[in-house]
Amino acid sequence: MAKKIQKFKIAGSPVYVGQSALEELKDHLTGVFSNKEIIFVLADENTIKHCFPVLTGIIPQLSSAATIVVSPGEEFKTLETCERVWNEMAVAGGNRRSLLINLGGGMITDLGGFAASVFHRGMDYINVPTSLMGMIDASLGGKTGVDLYSLKNQIGLFSASKGVYVWPGFLSTLPHRQLLSGYAEMMKHALIADSGFWNRLIKIPMAVISNWEDLIIESIEIKGDVVNKDPEEMNVRRKLNFGHTMGHAFETYSLRHDENPLTHGEAIAMGMICEAYISYRTIGFSHEQRDEVVKQILLNFNHYKIPTEAIDELVEITNYDKKNEKGRLMLTLLKTIGNSVEGQKCETALVREALFRFTDFGRLVE
Repeated sequence: MAKKIQKFKIAGSPVYVGQSALEELKDHLTGVFSNKEIIFVLADENTIKHCFPVLTGIIPQLSSAATIVVSPGEEFKTLETCERVWNEMAVAGGNRRSLLINLGGGMITDLGGFAASVFHRGMDYINVPTSLMGMIDASLGGKTGVDLYSLKNQIGLFSASKGVYVWPGFLSTLPHRQLLSGYAEMMKHALIADSGFWNRLIKIPMAVISNWEDLIIESIEIKGDVVNKDPEEMNVRRKLNFGHTMGHAFETYSLRHDENPLTHGEAIAMGMICEAYISYRTIGFSHEQRDEVVKQILLNFNHYKIPTEAIDELVEITNYDKKNEKGRLMLTLLKTIGNSVEGQKCETALVREALFRFTDFGRLVE
């Protein structure tokens, strides 16, 4: 029986998507990766419980892999967690002839890719994303890294994985909130590059989507097309940062202050609202399309309430954004839905204005 799989190449990494993706990995472990001396599996406390048994059910030889389990959540995407991963690999005899399998969402693939890429000056790794966010975004394109003092992705490097294996079946293990988090990145891909994809997304309420595989493939195609034109983010790849400067500010603020912090996708959704407003104020994004974007986001995501006194801190956080140039914020903005432009300078006063207006946008869905 033929395998049900689609294959891509993104930033030098082969990507396998479909119901047979794990069968493909099984073949590779006895083929291209058969010379690896030790195989490690990095997981968090959730994926080791819910996803690792599924993985070993399909690939029994991974039952004997050396597992490394870390705490879940963005607050643990740190150098301290990396140090623990490095220590466990070193004690187990890991070296450049070992292989690290990152089994998890974006936090695991970001951290694991970074940890492998600097261990013994570079150890091979592959990604097996288990979240929607990981499947369509975080595991693809070679960005790896960790946070520094809650500031997003301040330490890292570009490093191509030896493969990404996207098996949509893992989505059944996700709580709704994590599925929704990935949906934000799917909306972003549509907004920056494909109005038709946007229109298809908003026709179906996210809560009732059943055929995720086709949407995953379409989203991966958009990201792959952008990344392959600019693997190290010198120009056009910056389009993928739409919503992320403001989104990372919301995420950092929430990590600092909230008992139950925003997920990455929830923060990016709020960031897209602010950056849609800035697009309207600066490069001619229409009032009608701005309101359409805000309304569709808020139909899926709760409007994050911020006190007025939080605005100064949020503005300050944007000053540390790694995309800034010469102390100036550089944003990706929307000209129309499906048409974006990167490298747009933004004054602090306009960021502050967008945050003040953000508090009012919840009225669009009231």
